[in-house]
Amino acid sequence: MTALVGCTSASDDVAAGTSAPRSGTDAAATTAPGTYGVPVDPALPDPTDVATDAPVTTPPSDAVRVVVTYSGWTDTSAAVEFGAYVAGVVEAGGTCTLTLTAGSSSASATVEAQPDASSTSCPMMSIAGTELSSGTWQAAVEYESSGTSGQSKPVSVTVP
Repeated sequence: MTALVGCTSASDDVAAGTSAPRSGTDAAATTAPGTYGVPVDPALPDPTDVATDAPVTTPPSDAVRVVVTYSGWTDTSAAVEFGAYVAGVVEAGGTCTLTLTAGSSSASATVEAQPDASSTSCPMMSIAGTELSSGTWQAAVEYESSGTSGQSKPVSVTVP
């Protein structure tokens, strides 16, 4: 034996012209937009009110983290070479400066920083060995832009 069961709703009946809508079933369709019904306590504030406080802007932090990715003497180029990036900052217009110091001597190289997907890159910075004496030099990379600046941790580099 096979039984067929069908379901209908009041709206199907109305569409077919077979029944009148029940009282109150279409109240949501006729209520003005933004009306949420009667509050439990009419003394409570209207839930459609919005905050009107002025937006708060946070000035950019001027202390950023500069991370050295590679460093050292390179025989092929006869130079000290460094690479670095600025963590958490993506911007154009900044500069990266490598500074080497040994006693009272110093040498530096500056490159234009490049925005990357999630950081700002300090492309290869190079200081020729002809500008440096043999020995151990302390090195740091400094990043500076109109809104941010920072410096890497010091790195020791040996020049042959």
